[in-house]
Amino acid sequence: MKKSTVALSIIVALGVVGLGGAWFTGEKAQTEYLRQIELANQKFQSLGLSDSVNLVYKNKQFDRSFFTSQVEDEVVISLPKEGQVFTIPLSTKLYHGPFPLNQLEKFNFVPTMFSAQGVIAKNETTQPLFDFLKSDKPVQYQASTSYSLATKGKVELAAGEMTDPNSPQNKIAWSNINIGFDVDKDRAGKYDMTLDEVTADLGPSSADGENSQYATAVKSVKMKMKGMKLDASFNPTKWAYIYTGKGSSLTESFEMTSTDYAGKTTSIIEKGLKATSDISLDSDFVNFKNENALDSVIIDGKDLGKLTYNAEFNHIEANAVNALIEAVFTVFKSVRDDKNVNDEVVSEILSSWVEEHGMAIFNNQPQLKLNPVSISDNQGKVSLDLNVALAKEPKFDLMKGSLYKQFTDFAVHIHVDKATAEKIMTQFAPEEDKALIKEKIEEQAKQVAAQNIVVNNDKNVTLNLVLEKGELKLNGQVIPEEQVQGVLFMLIMSAAMQGK
Repeated sequence: MKKSTVALSIIVALGVVGLGGAWFTGEKAQTEYLRQIELANQKFQSLGLSDSVNLVYKNKQFDRSFFTSQVEDEVVISLPKEGQVFTIPLSTKLYHGPFPLNQLEKFNFVPTMFSAQGVIAKNETTQPLFDFLKSDKPVQYQASTSYSLATKGKVELAAGEMTDPNSPQNKIAWSNINIGFDVDKDRAGKYDMTLDEVTADLGPSSADGENSQYATAVKSVKMKMKGMKLDASFNPTKWAYIYTGKGSSLTESFEMTSTDYAGKTTSIIEKGLKATSDISLDSDFVNFKNENALDSVIIDGKDLGKLTYNAEFNHIEANAVNALIEAVFTVFKSVRDDKNVNDEVVSEILSSWVEEHGMAIFNNQPQLKLNPVSISDNQGKVSLDLNVALAKEPKFDLMKGSLYKQFTDFAVHIHVDKATAEKIMTQFAPEEDKALIKEKIEEQAKQVAAQNIVVNNDKNVTLNLVLEKGELKLNGQVIPEEQVQGVLFMLIMSAAMQGK
């Protein structure tokens, strides 16, 4: 047999398989597509908001052929109490697998059940979106679903500008917004968002601002944010309101300039904002970890330095956390449904949570860590490190002793570089006051050091308070528990007297 005949036979065979596969996948794609719609409806219904807002995803049309299907859907949002209904139409072209045509065009040969491309269509509800974005495709989306029922795709909101018709000086503008997702069949997985730039101009905050008594009131605010990227992963747990996962964000810069009626301007510039978060489970306990850093904070042209804020809340009883989130939702729902809801109702909802779940958090060895909270520059830093973990079912009775037994961990570390502290405190002070501020810093450091509370060196001041083997040590020296109890008692009594 000639080689050309063999090659032709292979091509024909692949074509037959492709046609049959496309038709089979078309049927399967329709089934899976409708399953995803049902899943989305179930997810929303599980939130329990249907009495105030109801959202239903409906398939209106599914025209299937060999290689593609044309799908028409609509999202119906109804507000029962207001008697309002909004319908958002969606028009989607579904490309059948195993090798969807729109992916082959991009030389993507990964087997796929179906790939979808669609847009928000135009009707009475969506017409304003088309108008102010001045785009024939204000919202576009694409997604592909594998044979394992995992889905990967993105949603794109066109760049636009929105102006308040009643106050034309108030406007907001943004570049294209892209939202990506890569999730399993239950919608657990990764999400991300990018936004190149957003700007906002806000006009006068007071009609009487021109009057002298309002001279310091804000007249206008200009804001600009550049280079924002967000990503996160979510995984459901056995608790309805608790999801585990990791997230991160990066913002290249944020600028805000405000002007008062006297003509004075104040500017804030933040550069290199980075943040990460991690929510995890350890048996029936939740751990929260958050890390934040700013490369620089500049106020009115003066660079304060780098800011760092890292915090952890560990071993928090999950049932109590879930109940707290549920209570907060109940508060919001009550206020939204009835504008006459008073503080008494809100207090009753939160008090009920405290009675049923509040002590469960404190009785199960929660831990708080700040590591560190700091501001730093090329001369040094000012920082706080904290690690406090409660013992099982603590008894905070200062008069019966055993205070140290209420903690499994207790550590406080404070570090102050004098040059950095001086720079921060003198940045905005008049020139004639700067020398006095420097003297004050040194004077106060010496006074506190004389009381053996801190260690005062030429360049820095430090404090270390650590619980070690049942003993509390201040800067390496053991402090008798009676002394600590006396100080705490005096502080409590002083606070009580102040409150009278």
